Formats: sequence, structure tokens, C-alpha cells
Amino acid sequence: MPVAAELSSPFAPIPIKMHIGFCIFATIVFLIIYFRKKTVSSLIWLLACDTTVILQFFNDKTTATAVGICEIVMLIIIIRFEISEYLERRAAKKAELAAEAAESPEPDNREDIERLMKSEMQNIADSGENNVIKNAFEDDKP
Repeated sequence: MPVAAELSSPFAPIPIKMHIGFCIFATIVFLIIYFRKKTVSSLIWLLACDTTVILQFFNDKTTATAVGICEIVMLIIIIRFEISEYLERRAAKKAELAAEAAESPEPDNREDIERLMKSEMQNIADSGENNVIKNAFEDDKP
């Protein structure tokens, strides 16, 4: 029997057994995603996938149009939630980085240390007869 003969509705894209199997599979997948990520958009995806099964049982154009409009509205809502969830994750990451930056100590100002070292080196080099650098090679003098 050809697949087209198994279709119970002109508005449903696949036979009813395959459609229900797809809906069960999609429900399981999106529930797993929801429980792992806790995102509202995964629940709306679940509803969008399962709403199409209505077309298997109601064959009129009004129902098909209503389901189509519902699908479009759900897709718009999914896009909105995905964008807002993305922006929330990005803001949380920025806040986390800012908190880490606030907790870390200020970088050391090494300019003071460098100036102190230069002045001490000059003091050592300019100390006259007790010059450490000049006296380092006393054994080499004739």
C-alpha cells in the first residue's frame, strides 16, 4: 500500500502512526532539554511539535489554519525567549567576570620599586673608594 494512501488527513504530512511516534520522541527530547537547561523555549518547542497531531484528527481547513497560526505564534515566542535567554546568559557572564575582577587585588605598581632600585644602584656605584663595583675586580689590578 503506498504511503499516500495511509494518510488520514490532507493537512498532516505523515501517516498517523509515524506522526504519533514523532510526537512522543519530540516530547521526550524536549522534556530532557527542559530538565537539563530549565528554559521556557524548550517547553514551547514541545508544544509546537505536539500541536501538529491535531491535524490527524480534524480534516477541515479552519482547524488547519488555526494550527498554522498557532505554530507561527509559537515560533515567534520561541525566538523572543531564545533572544532574551541569550541576553540573560551574556549579562550573567559579564556580571560574573566583573565580580571576579573586583575580587582580584589591584595590580602592583612596580614603577616605585624600579625607581628605588635605580637610586640604590647609583648609591652603590657612586660610593667613592668603597665602590662595590670598582672593588669587585681588585685582584686584577697590578
